[in-house]
Amino acid sequence: MLTISQIAPLKDRDPYLYETLTKIVSAVNAASQSAGVDSSTPSPAPSPIASVMVQAANGWFDVAITDPSATRPGLFYFAESDTAPSFHAPRVYFLGASRNLYTQLGNQTLYWRAYSQYVGSLPSTPITFGSPPTAVVGGGTAGPTPLPSSGSGTLPNGLLRGGNGFGTNTGARVTPKTVL
Repeated sequence: MLTISQIAPLKDRDPYLYETLTKIVSAVNAASQSAGVDSSTPSPAPSPIASVMVQAANGWFDVAITDPSATRPGLFYFAESDTAPSFHAPRVYFLGASRNLYTQLGNQTLYWRAYSQYVGSLPSTPITFGSPPTAVVGGGTAGPTPLPSSGSGTLPNGLLRGGNGFGTNTGARVTPKTVL
């Protein structure tokens, strides 16, 4: 957070300079908070995701995250797998703005959890597949039918699917696009 320690005396001496500097400080602080780069304190964690679904067949694991919470641009998703439900040594999968992971991990038994995080924020509370965590067996060699896409970015699940990266909601009214 940007502060100017000697700005108060300017208020009476040069009110125009004081007003200009105050606006600059406010703009810099708002931009750093939005970008998640405020070095003084980490941004708060986003709301926890609603759920994570996992299915597997023939060595392929298909993970889908549901996150209906209101978000802003720059939210990233992570999935983690581990051979133990305690997640002492999880393998982390960076999903970016996507809410889906489809990966070949072979015939192993894994526990899964997922969470979200903004750059510069604390991560949200991880949500496990199953409560208590439920093991998913990878199986043989061909993949399962993929779970429905959860979309990505700032758009609600299912409004727009794929091709939107971080999403198109930048504070303006969202208009669904037509896909031909």
